[in-house]
Amino acid sequence: MNLLHMNYFIAVVEHQSISRAAQSLFITQQTLSSHIASMEKELGTCLFERRPRFRLTRTGERFYQYCVRFRELNDAMVNEFRDLSGNISDILHVGISQTRSQIIIPDLIRRMRKELPHVQIRISERTNDVLIEKLLEGELDIMIGNVSDHHPKILKETLYNESMVLILPTGFLTREQLTEMNRTGDLSVLEEVPFVMNTQNDIAGRFGTAILESFHIAPYTVAMSDSAETCLRMCIDGLGAYICPDIYVRFYRDRLKHLSIIPLDYSYQICLTRRQELYDKTSIQTFWKCCREMKLQ
Repeated sequence: MNLLHMNYFIAVVEHQSISRAAQSLFITQQTLSSHIASMEKELGTCLFERRPRFRLTRTGERFYQYCVRFRELNDAMVNEFRDLSGNISDILHVGISQTRSQIIIPDLIRRMRKELPHVQIRISERTNDVLIEKLLEGELDIMIGNVSDHHPKILKETLYNESMVLILPTGFLTREQLTEMNRTGDLSVLEEVPFVMNTQNDIAGRFGTAILESFHIAPYTVAMSDSAETCLRMCIDGLGAYICPDIYVRFYRDRLKHLSIIPLDYSYQICLTRRQELYDKTSIQTFWKCCREMKLQ
């Protein structure tokens, strides 16, 4: 049995269908079925139950674990020998939120090009939760975002801490109310203020909601978006107050001059994150080093 057969088997398991797996592999269903039958004959066992529904047998589940391990070992070998040959010209898949990407990525790319000019960076700009899924599924090499400690398959290192701020359009509160809120940190005065919010799919949305809930405020939300830039634009246009990371304010400071910015006593970690692999290719190690060298705090 060779690695190609194992990759075919993995595709069937992941697609939960021979026909869909065959389409993804660009081979016929008959060819793929023949490969599966050949593997079952060689192993002397049935790998799939066909009825009442298509699923792995107990021995199929065990074989799948071996196939994944063999594939990981092969990937590690290929990556390591490519690095040893000096042919460092691969593609690095990096996940980061859209607004954070605009702030961080351009400088990172400049640093990477000095170190590894032939490595291409492909950036996936999605919400934090989607990026975690993509990282765990192997679609990303590195993620920059907020990750809990409950993911045993990934390694992480704190890149910097993001603090939250409240942005208020002119006229939402009186000067006296602003002064009192800054002095006491009590946000109760915002109970009647309209908000634009990020969705719960991203960090800013979850933390923004949690902050308001800690003051027993159920915000009057006029609009929600996955995009921080869209929320900032709506806030600038006076549609609602907005709670977001302070790094966004530093980046868009010229556009926010006429708004009130109130620091909040809430923060979280933004981490460099990667899956645990048998071998970390040079492009991952170099990107990691370039991130550490940036001054983001």
